[in-house]
Amino acid sequence: MPPLLIELLSQFTPNELKQFDKFIQSTYFNTNKAVSTLYKSLKKYIINIRSLDDEYLVLVYQKIFPNHNISDSQLNDKQKRLFDATMSKLMALVKRFLVVEALEEKTVYRNILLHDILLEKRQLRILEINLKREKKLFQQTEHKDTGYYLHKYRLEQHQLNLRYLQGTILQQDNLPELMESFDMYYLTQQLDFQLTAITMLGASNLKKYDDLPLNSISGLLEVPQYAEHPSIRTYQVTIDMLTNDDPQKQEAAYGQLLQLLDQFGAYFSTERLNGFYRTATIFCAQRIRAGEGIYYKKMFDVYKIMEMKDLFKINNAIPIGTLKNIIAISCHAGEYEWATEKLEMYRPFIRKSVRKQVYHFNMGVIDFYQKNYKQAISHFIRVDKIDLNYDINCRVLILKSYYELDDDYDERTMQQFRSAKRFIHANKSLKINNKQGWENFITAASNLYKVRHRYGKTRLETVQKQIDNFKSINDKRWLLEKIKEMVKM
Repeated sequence: MPPLLIELLSQFTPNELKQFDKFIQSTYFNTNKAVSTLYKSLKKYIINIRSLDDEYLVLVYQKIFPNHNISDSQLNDKQKRLFDATMSKLMALVKRFLVVEALEEKTVYRNILLHDILLEKRQLRILEINLKREKKLFQQTEHKDTGYYLHKYRLEQHQLNLRYLQGTILQQDNLPELMESFDMYYLTQQLDFQLTAITMLGASNLKKYDDLPLNSISGLLEVPQYAEHPSIRTYQVTIDMLTNDDPQKQEAAYGQLLQLLDQFGAYFSTERLNGFYRTATIFCAQRIRAGEGIYYKKMFDVYKIMEMKDLFKINNAIPIGTLKNIIAISCHAGEYEWATEKLEMYRPFIRKSVRKQVYHFNMGVIDFYQKNYKQAISHFIRVDKIDLNYDINCRVLILKSYYELDDDYDERTMQQFRSAKRFIHANKSLKINNKQGWENFITAASNLYKVRHRYGKTRLETVQKQIDNFKSINDKRWLLEKIKEMVKM
């Protein structure tokens, strides 16, 4: 595992590296020549390699301290301590650079800090001018979610402090505006926390929270000016969709959520809007797991909206897990042409190191769901070590493809089943429940393969009971479909 400094620098974009070059050369931020030389050496020799073995360690040390003697081609303890100290100083500079860059990008936080300093130095005229200018810009803000109300609250707070120091607070104050903006910030933040907790509870059986303090804000939520606010309504409808025990009311809340997002989407930042739509897809996935196949189409419709609003890309790249979900749901909805079109469209935005393999996996998925099993396999065999989720799904889809293709029992296919099971069993990164779920799936699928080709003494009823008795099993829906097909034969 590379040192944290190397890991951090290796994630810098080319533009960030250029900016950091200027930053580290500035004597205001850095006067340590050893630190500058260390950075140049790391950038030249290590960032792309992402390792720091003894050979490179000595090479870099010699660049930093050319007058130091190194015996036996390795550093002694004193030299290692000096090298580590220089690394620590460079890490401190890198962190400072990230803060400076963030303040340049996020002017809200920069202005909050500036106004605090102007108040501290009693520079009231400058502060008054700044607040007037910022309030004009603030009125043009479209997104009115949690970040908006934090900004508004701090603006009103600075305005109140200014009037106090000017001695005009008794003639005119802004306490109502200050309290309302704080209430809205507090409410939206609390609701956001609530939604996060509910989502995490739904995603993990291991998560447990004591009573979530939703009651603590119930009084504020009943105030009409808050209850009818688009942000508050959207949060409450989303929470109701995930927590209501009545399926019909859940479905009604789902429809209402999409209406609110369509009507008031401009109120939210891209990140928050993305979160609401993802929560809608989580709800669809829950209903699909409950056996309601109609939600494949509903989930696909949500993905279409997200694609239209350009919500899939993050920092001009598409997460490979997101792309995988988009393609799979599109295929389940029978939208193969759309899936192929979007895969091609997003292909340049896939991380370069895995771009070809991710492309072939998802093309394989599209072929698989169109029952082009041979073509699907030709794509899947080009996939290797993308990430654990992709790798397991690829192996499973290959097994399914051979299951569909084989006219007779083939020991080579059974070997594929055994190989996949060994891979999953030996993988230490898989959580126990998921590992057991996939192992049980492969056991049941291989038994169904034997029954389908009348190999051995295994009977269909036995496999059915086996599936029913498993405490954990993945992709149960596919197994039950195969059983139905054999019953009809």
